[in-house]
Amino acid sequence: MNSFSYVKKAIKRKKLSLQTVADACQMTKGYLSQLINDKIKNPSAQKLQSLHQYLQIEESDKNKKIGVIFGKFYPLHTGHIHLIQRAISQVDELYVILCSDTLRDMALFKQSAMSRQPTINDRIRWLLQTFKYQKNIHIELLEEDGIPAYPNGWFEWSERVKKLFIDKGIHPNCVYSSEPQDVAMYKDLFNLDTVLIDPKRKFMQVSGTQIRQAPLQNWQYIPTEVRPFFVRTVAILGGESSGKSTLVNKLANVFNTTSAWEYGRNYVFSHLGGDERALQYADYDKIALGHAQYIDFAIKHANKVSFIDTDFVTTQAFCKKYEGKEHPFLQAMINNYRFDLVILLGNNTPWIADGLRSLGSRKQRKDFQQLLISILEKNNIKYIQIDSPNYEERYLRCIELVNQLINNEEY
Repeated sequence: MNSFSYVKKAIKRKKLSLQTVADACQMTKGYLSQLINDKIKNPSAQKLQSLHQYLQIEESDKNKKIGVIFGKFYPLHTGHIHLIQRAISQVDELYVILCSDTLRDMALFKQSAMSRQPTINDRIRWLLQTFKYQKNIHIELLEEDGIPAYPNGWFEWSERVKKLFIDKGIHPNCVYSSEPQDVAMYKDLFNLDTVLIDPKRKFMQVSGTQIRQAPLQNWQYIPTEVRPFFVRTVAILGGESSGKSTLVNKLANVFNTTSAWEYGRNYVFSHLGGDERALQYADYDKIALGHAQYIDFAIKHANKVSFIDTDFVTTQAFCKKYEGKEHPFLQAMINNYRFDLVILLGNNTPWIADGLRSLGSRKQRKDFQQLLISILEKNNIKYIQIDSPNYEERYLRCIELVNQLINNEEY
């Protein structure tokens, strides 16, 4: 019996309903359903021709070589990418199956040095973004919850995989893998041959375990689309004229990376004529959004670590100081943007007027510093305060703290 699964795949790819296709090709929905599920031995040649024309199926589509790859991609690394690119060069269509298991994935995170756990959506996004220009690579999700842990549970796992294949219309000819120990099971349970790619890790000497244990030390193996997840962020806080911007610039230069400058200063010039007296409550959410864009851009292009000049806590402190109340949007940004290291500079350096600063008296500077601390503590944000008024000592202490952060050491 011929297989017409390629018709099912064409319908799914075009996101058409069975009824729409059946009506267009002058057949019943029931007939079409039986056809694509291989229940009709001798289908009408006229109906097949109609389907091919409507769905724009080429004759070669019926005999495509289909490959499949399974993996946790926790995280995706260049070894995975090498495997996938080698595979797609040998087949017409490749299905990359992302395997997830809630308990297993949580355990992997707890055993890792990662600062936060990647979600399933993170992992899908990494794959989709990395291969978005290769339209013959398809990403699917397989939930493995409830299946006995590897290497047990092969039979239960295979049943779930077979169901996924049926649901998605996947009919693979071969499996691509770097794991020799799995070859026999793929043959026994799926009757599929396995093509092994770099099983001894000679081309890419990396594993997901290595990256989870020391992501920044294995930076060269982390793909472009994955790196922002692992970037460590350092926020430098302080009152007016505390040397934040200069220090951020120095640190970004010495660590050869990016920084996010304080958007509020740009906003005052671009929207308020360069005078903070025109600032009002309605401006603070716009300032926060602009600063978030600066932060996101800096993280995306960072080299292991990125430095943030002023955070949303500081913006909230200014809002409370000038407007007499906190802004709910700023609070939402405080909740959503958490930094790996927060450094609070003592507000005890020489006061330098630059036309935008207004809190220059000793009392004003002390009061604003206490306001910053109160908001940090209210939001359970850990911070390290550097009280030395000496710029050199501040700079060296920051370098020490950042190196500890990068090397996963205690502060």
